Amino acid sequence: MKNFQGLTSERLNELLHKMKKLKVVLLGDMCIDIYWFADMTKSQLSRETPHFPLPVTHEKMSPGAGGNVAVNLSVLCDNVRPVGVIGNDWRGKCLTEVFGKLNIPSDYIVEAENRVTNAYCKPMRRGYSGVDVEDPRIDFEASEAIRDELEEKLIAKLEEACLDADVLCVSDQFEFGCVSDKVREKVCEIAGKGLLTFVDSRSRISLYRNCVLKPNEIECARAVGMDDSSLSSAESDEAKLEGAIRALSEKANASVCMTLGDRGCMVLYGGELARINAVKLSDPIDVCGAGDCFISAFSLALAAGANAKEAGIIGTLASAICVKKINMTGSASGEELLALLMSEGE
Repeated sequence: MKNFQGLTSERLNELLHKMKKLKVVLLGDMCIDIYWFADMTKSQLSRETPHFPLPVTHEKMSPGAGGNVAVNLSVLCDNVRPVGVIGNDWRGKCLTEVFGKLNIPSDYIVEAENRVTNAYCKPMRRGYSGVDVEDPRIDFEASEAIRDELEEKLIAKLEEACLDADVLCVSDQFEFGCVSDKVREKVCEIAGKGLLTFVDSRSRISLYRNCVLKPNEIECARAVGMDDSSLSSAESDEAKLEGAIRALSEKANASVCMTLGDRGCMVLYGGELARINAVKLSDPIDVCGAGDCFISAFSLALAAGANAKEAGIIGTLASAICVKKINMTGSASGEELLALLMSEGE
């Protein structure tokens, strides 16, 4: 029987079956990723302007930010309920349409007038070499946090979605996203009442109480007042990493899983500290979406009964699968997790 850092294929298979049956709520900043592929060999100088236009031959759309977490969760779990806010615009319609094609419900997503649906639009140029090169992104991003009536509508949707849920995941990515102070207070309240709650937040991770926090090393350092580079260097010793994770745990009264890129992760959960090494990978890799993939697999594993180390290993395997999917925010299926464990296991 193969095992990877102590996790056997039999145990992983058992957890995957339990994960599939969970009911999970994803509260997050919904975004649509749009790729426009331009064949520059077809471009001709414009007669009106001194520019070569981008002749778009096809486009691809996929949910991004919190929407990508919902997709990653849906690959491993049959009952995923995204909760968030979109605008009454073409990007919002595209997002709900893509969710529908993926059999992800939009019942708990609030549509708001006069609000922008977050979008990352990525023009991709291809010339005679056949290699896609990405131009600077065109971003649509809300310029203020939700408040008042919109807050109340979102909180009502969140409470409804969580009524019989097994786990709540929060993807708090944008500066002016859907997780306002009032919404965050509701998340902490729900977590305090016993619903297993996981949080990924770029700049507000230490403000969540009673949750399981998933910062990367830079986010953890900032949350506890350390210099950005103090934990991100390959030379950062284990004592410093452990000190930082314990400091954040104490500050937020929360369990913490700190991801460390190609150095793996460290988990402090229920008083148990676990250190997991990364899967060794060769180039090329694409780290876009790796954190979303990690928190999806990690949170479902813990909710399914995994211990801290097992959950960390499953999250690590998932992110290793994700980063090998180039030019896309990839996900990791149960079959892929098992296959990677078998190939890497002893």
